[in-house]
Amino acid sequence: MRKSKKDTGFAAISPQVDFPTLEEEILSAWKKNKTFEKSIAERSADKTWTFLDGPPFVTGTPHYGSLLSSIPKDVFGRYWTMKGYRVKRVWGWDGHGLPIENKVETALALKSKKEIEQKVGVKKFIEECKKYVTQVSSEWEWYVDHIGRWVDFKNAYKTWDRDYMESVMWVFHEMYAKGYIYKGFRVTLYCPHCATPISNFETALDNSYKEILDAATTYKYQLQDAKNTFILAWSTTPWNKIVTPALAVNPELTYVKVKQGNEFYILAESALPTLHAEPKAEVVERMKGNSLIGRRFVPHYDYYKVAKGEKAFEVIAGDFVTAEEGTGVVTIAAYGEEDLAVMKRDKVHIEMHLDEEGMIKQDVPKFGGMYYLKANKAVNQDLDERGLIYADMETMHNVPVCWRCGTRLYYAPLDAWFVNVQDLKPLLIKTNEEVNWFPKHFKHGRFLKSLENAPDWNISRNRYWGSPVPVWECVCGERFVPGSIKELEEASGLTITDLHKPEIDAVTVTCKKCGKIARRTPEVLDSWIEAGSAAFAERHFPFEAEDKLSDFFPPDFIEEYTGQIRAWFYVMHVIGGALYKSRAFKNVSVTGVILGTDGRKMSKNYGNYPDPKEMISKYGGDALRLYLLGSSVMHGEDILISEEQYRQQVKGLMLVLWNTYNFFISYAGVDGWTSEGEKANSENMLDRWILTLLSKLVSDVTDGLDAFDTVLAIGKLRDFVTDFSTWYIRRSRDRTSPSANDAQDTEAFYNTCYEVLLTLSKLFAPLIPFLSDSMYKNLTGDESVHLADWPKADILLRNKELEVEMQHGRDLASGILMRRKMAGVKVRMPIKELKYRGPCELQNDVLQIVKEEVNVQNLLYVGAYEQYVSEGKPEELTDPNNQDAALGAAREIIRQIQEARKNLGTSLREKIVVSLPSWPAEHEAFIKTHALIQELHRGEFKVDRIS
Repeated sequence: MRKSKKDTGFAAISPQVDFPTLEEEILSAWKKNKTFEKSIAERSADKTWTFLDGPPFVTGTPHYGSLLSSIPKDVFGRYWTMKGYRVKRVWGWDGHGLPIENKVETALALKSKKEIEQKVGVKKFIEECKKYVTQVSSEWEWYVDHIGRWVDFKNAYKTWDRDYMESVMWVFHEMYAKGYIYKGFRVTLYCPHCATPISNFETALDNSYKEILDAATTYKYQLQDAKNTFILAWSTTPWNKIVTPALAVNPELTYVKVKQGNEFYILAESALPTLHAEPKAEVVERMKGNSLIGRRFVPHYDYYKVAKGEKAFEVIAGDFVTAEEGTGVVTIAAYGEEDLAVMKRDKVHIEMHLDEEGMIKQDVPKFGGMYYLKANKAVNQDLDERGLIYADMETMHNVPVCWRCGTRLYYAPLDAWFVNVQDLKPLLIKTNEEVNWFPKHFKHGRFLKSLENAPDWNISRNRYWGSPVPVWECVCGERFVPGSIKELEEASGLTITDLHKPEIDAVTVTCKKCGKIARRTPEVLDSWIEAGSAAFAERHFPFEAEDKLSDFFPPDFIEEYTGQIRAWFYVMHVIGGALYKSRAFKNVSVTGVILGTDGRKMSKNYGNYPDPKEMISKYGGDALRLYLLGSSVMHGEDILISEEQYRQQVKGLMLVLWNTYNFFISYAGVDGWTSEGEKANSENMLDRWILTLLSKLVSDVTDGLDAFDTVLAIGKLRDFVTDFSTWYIRRSRDRTSPSANDAQDTEAFYNTCYEVLLTLSKLFAPLIPFLSDSMYKNLTGDESVHLADWPKADILLRNKELEVEMQHGRDLASGILMRRKMAGVKVRMPIKELKYRGPCELQNDVLQIVKEEVNVQNLLYVGAYEQYVSEGKPEELTDPNNQDAALGAAREIIRQIQEARKNLGTSLREKIVVSLPSWPAEHEAFIKTHALIQELHRGEFKVDRIS
């Protein structure tokens, strides 16, 4: 409730505000009063707005990117709370997978996956992983507090907790039971350092590619049935030429046989320009690719055995072959997704020559024991010496790298567990139509394209620290896939206290089909399936009786940066579709990426970004929120981090808002005014104008936040605060001055100003929670604005005609002030008369406001024009006969006295004694009234307090 007359009034505030200090005071009050907890408890449990956090990794300390991720989540939690909804906000920690394993490997001085088992053992390694994730940096809570985010840290869910992992087990079980998970021999991106497959979308997460100079070699494969005749095939991977059992051509392409020197070459006709200029090549035959299929060639390497019934060393068909790059002939090996598919189709022999760490197996002649990339040069040198290379060059191209360790990835054939995304695709595309995306272009842009082009999702990892793949396999082929710990305990006869390796690997079950022992498949799950299960696992669904699916799924809101479009957003969407044929979220907000000052990814090594803790301590959390929430990063665009833009929020909007608030508090305090609790109701045109703008502002900000558009909301608020400060407050100053003789009008001003500031404190509350709360508490005496209701637009206050009329007046005032500036005539010098044109004559109330603003005693309308402009010659402003020099001198004297009062430290209503060498006698009363002079004496300029 508002303050009443019996209250002691408003607490005085300083114009020299220190925002970080103010924020510390508010933060302390929130914690002491448990304001966050109250904001949830005081809202009805029957009216909820569900929010799902994307948990950050426990590694490292927060940076601007993680702060950006947190801020919008706080904004909309606060906003929907003020709209009357109960919004639970639980923090989460992501602590499984390669990021943690890499950190622990470094701490234990381990250089490879093999060393984990050979040097420390899996049990010790897992213990160290557990120890690492429990040592989460305390820095996180400081940052989260100081950017004003409200979130439940105490009850944070952790992906490595037994309950969370059990829900992930249930998710796997449900997807498997519905036929969406299978085990298959497929090609997938692979990291030889981590010795595990990597999902394709993980490389898209932070654009994990780098441009390198690589081999670009054209190889010669001699046909067995044609002397001196070679098929030319182009490749950038010399290392897998060791295991090339087939060549592929496009049956529909036109190929040519050319004679060049003493040899004949076969390649796509369109690739003829790639041949050497000399000796000149002569086309001797044209053919369709179809005619080449089945022809056999002499292998470069044939150390491996080919089983009976398998094809090897012959040309096969490949629709994926083009002549846009290379020769129109592709070397086929198991280390390619399309390659493996056609090899399976045509029963071509599959040979794999790399071990799990990318080393060529010891039994491979000539190259055994080499790292696969190191073998590139050796392979090409060997083939060149044997006359089997036509051309050997280099080319720049992008290659994927591991998003955690930075190692170059390659495509490897593996037995792994996959989600059948292909069967789900039509459903996923359909349910995407039900999701509200902001910005909207991502819906049918990047996200839809990622769905359309998505391969099956590899969800298993040949690692250690993660949720287990919950599948027990028997030699007879039977599988047991439990959906709960209880089900596993009943099948195994054991009490399961830990689902991690190596304990879970020791759990066996009896096969129901043959009675033999079934053992768990050794892989762990991709940590992304854990992240994608967060909606269920954060609350241990479906194992807690009080949880009802429709109460939390799909969640009302999620938010992350663009990299998560093909990652977290995608995996959630897949899991939601697989489990419930549903969208996985109702509303999703996508931010851009904050880059370093030099345009590169922010890195401590580059030193390309200001320290966030230092900046928050220096400028405050509200300023960071305003900077980011009002920038194009909230529209999904990338921005460069800028301390200047950050600092500008303090110097700009925040300080302007504070100054208007300070003006009101100062004069209301001096006059002993407090609100009676009634709505502002005034006949004054300025009051009616600012209230109609306020009503419009409430509608605009509500529309913006309803649409998750903080940029729009902040833009509207910024414009309004500017209007409020530079027009309403400035034009209303005389209504609180000693010369004000209309007590009713002064009361109307205070009522109106109070109404505006109170509403602004609410509208700003989700965006700058510290400053808005400080204002609200002082204005009302209530505990917090964040326990208040969201304001509603008063449509009865809207007066569009008045808004237009006042804007016309402001346009005219702006034009006149510009003319004054160009003529060098200060605003304090009164001008007796000026003419103006416009669409129509301004009404008297607006005209009077304009005259006071521009200090012109009479404004004459002289005719129509498309816009409001001042009319007349420039000399009219400098003509002494058109200036009131005496009144101008009086105003200048008042300015000097006010400056002296300020230096003397007098209060707003304190009378003073002044000595002046001279003053316009006709304006003596005017000077004494406006400068609060008790006694005016002639003499050297001096200002004193009354003794």
